[in-house]
Amino acid sequence: MDAIKALADPDLREAARDSLAARGSAAVGPLLEELLDETSPVRPWDIEFVLAKRIGPAAFDEVTTALAAATEEESRRRVSRVFTAFRAVGLYVNALSHPAAEVRSSAAYGIQNACSVAFGREPNPDVDYPVVIDALTPLLADPDPYVAQRAEWALTMLGPGVVERMRAVRVHGPANLRSRALTVLTAVGGEEALSPADRASVERLIRIKSLDDQAQPLDTCFTSWIAVASGDQQGIMELLGLYETRPATFALGLSVGLHDSHDGAEHGRVYVTPEVDGWTLVLGPWCNPGDPERAEDVLRVVTELSRRYGRAQAYYSGEYGDSGWLVAENGNILRRFRASGKQDDAEYTLGEPLPEERAACVEEGITPVGDADADEEEWRELAAYLASQLAEQLGVSPLELGPHNTVRGVGAVALTPYAREHGRPNTGAYAI
Repeated sequence: MDAIKALADPDLREAARDSLAARGSAAVGPLLEELLDETSPVRPWDIEFVLAKRIGPAAFDEVTTALAAATEEESRRRVSRVFTAFRAVGLYVNALSHPAAEVRSSAAYGIQNACSVAFGREPNPDVDYPVVIDALTPLLADPDPYVAQRAEWALTMLGPGVVERMRAVRVHGPANLRSRALTVLTAVGGEEALSPADRASVERLIRIKSLDDQAQPLDTCFTSWIAVASGDQQGIMELLGLYETRPATFALGLSVGLHDSHDGAEHGRVYVTPEVDGWTLVLGPWCNPGDPERAEDVLRVVTELSRRYGRAQAYYSGEYGDSGWLVAENGNILRRFRASGKQDDAEYTLGEPLPEERAACVEEGITPVGDADADEEEWRELAAYLASQLAEQLGVSPLELGPHNTVRGVGAVALTPYAREHGRPNTGAYAI
């Protein structure tokens, strides 16, 4: 116990590690007791290091027993961190059949950490990937939903070898694995990995769900959109140069939007809503009126849309307090403004403040923007959160959609002109 307590002292820590490692399995029980004591001065990660890295596999069985026995969330979290730090793939494979759900889910996570080839990682040369994939696959139907989800996530990170295994499940079963196998398959290989039969079934499901599809909020955390005062979806898509349009529900449009807004601002794809209260919305980072790469093109297309349809707008609403908007009528730009906190925000300002901007200032209790004595800093702090409110006042905001909106037609996912020049976006598993 003296050696364990010494782990809390930076001057004694290294010697304590050596002493505990020399004791091997005899030190495991006392170390776990200390780990589970939330009042201990020893940091959990110092105990984790000794158990997983210095004592190693000799501690695995006792750690597994402690994990299975843990009843409190914090206790499970602490022991699970140790369990997944061993990076012992063979032991994790064996633990996938453990009766305790917490052990099975932690084993799947341990495999994910040790074997993942996602984000450009090299395969682990010591791992037999087909064996690991076969061991994880039955857990897709685990009775504990969190274990099933964890197995799904792990499989999506094990590389192209997963594709053939999931295709085999789709064809030959077992039936209780087929649904999650489809999700894994699309996450790993996209639509291109699907068989013709699976593609047809997905398209059929979209058609069925589109029959009574209701509007829902399209909040992607970093949301960009174009809004056009018209239900002429086809004409709008033609003017924007969109192509390869595919029917899509609101849920699918949101799922694609979330993917594209969080993975490096994908400009190659957008979701086009059906007519919503007389407006059509085009959702995706390609629509951002304040993006330095897109701003001038968005200015051009919104001007053209307003010339044809009377009113057209573009917006950006960010999760961390930044906004932008562009408002045009009858081919004329009324206003463009960006409040991102960046030094070049002023370069994106066009036109005079809108009445709705001034009204927002009055409501907030500050001098309206545009007045001689207006405080620029106060205005920009307010403007950073204003995009969705302005969109709702001037037309329709995707962030406020719901069953109260009248919907006509069917939405679509489409590729943008950007995709012609820079390549098609990667596809994955999306909600329908």
